Amino acid sequence: MPLDNYGVWKAHPVDHKVDRRGSDKPHLTLYFRNNGGGVYEAAINIKSGDLDESRLAYWVNEDMNDHPLVEGLSHLPTGFKRLDDTEPEPGGLRLDYIRGNLFDVNTGRILEHDITGLNNDIIDVLVPRVQQAIDEGAVVYIFGEQYESQSGIHNVHMNQGNIRRYSGDDGVLQDGALLFHFPESDKWTGLFLAFGSQSVHTSEDGGHALSRVAWRDLLPGDLVENSVVIRGATVNPSSGAQSVILANLTNRKVSLARWRIRNSRWEQQVLPRHATLGASAAAEFDVLDCPLSEDGDTITLLNSDGLKVAGVSYSSRQGIQDGPIVFAG
Repeated sequence: MPLDNYGVWKAHPVDHKVDRRGSDKPHLTLYFRNNGGGVYEAAINIKSGDLDESRLAYWVNEDMNDHPLVEGLSHLPTGFKRLDDTEPEPGGLRLDYIRGNLFDVNTGRILEHDITGLNNDIIDVLVPRVQQAIDEGAVVYIFGEQYESQSGIHNVHMNQGNIRRYSGDDGVLQDGALLFHFPESDKWTGLFLAFGSQSVHTSEDGGHALSRVAWRDLLPGDLVENSVVIRGATVNPSSGAQSVILANLTNRKVSLARWRIRNSRWEQQVLPRHATLGASAAAEFDVLDCPLSEDGDTITLLNSDGLKVAGVSYSSRQGIQDGPIVFAG
């Protein structure tokens, strides 16, 4: 049967802990408060119980301000709002990864729980975003299933298209997620999680898997930071503005929303929220806020989390040449 007591919890995040290698059932636990009162917890899966496929898929929607969900969520009082006692119809507050157009499927990645190195597993994705929400006083909207004790919430992930062992939890319009509202910037961001073994096609009546195609078959197994290079730059334009050419090395569209191009003086150009690169495509971006020196300079590409994606440098000889500088890669 579908989840019991499915809903959304509007709260203020205050702390977190993460289970690393060696844990039987690792979670990221997000601690939160209502307006005053005690501390509650959200148990967020960071590894699947499927022995054949333990990885998680994730998507980040950096700009959800215009999504229809936002209007309804913003008027909710702090606390848990049960949603499974309403009709599961599209257009309400209930989430559905397949039917809700919550994110661009092609921007997803599938990652291991905890592996050696930096910026290469699901913990490296989740922890910085959760910590940012805590540091900046964001409001969090946690979708999932409330504990029977009412002391917390779990199943904060896709809840349909499960393998047979977990198919009893399947249902439509009952998916879990984390949405953050940052009051100072009035920015809404969504973080969506699924198990690599879950089906990408599900039935309308019960949310059961309709095909054997799972997220592990559809999504790349690396972080998006490995996907874009700096292909060229125009430093000494005969007309127009200075610019940088970025190229997508993957066969999937990459969102560049809020990515940054930085020079050696740490001046930076923030890319537009709708900036994208199509599969195996390249695009030119003006760098009006990040002037490139004709005496030689460095150009660094950072993702929306401030992590370095790519970097190049050029000499004074290249800086005064006519036409674009071409970089290998």
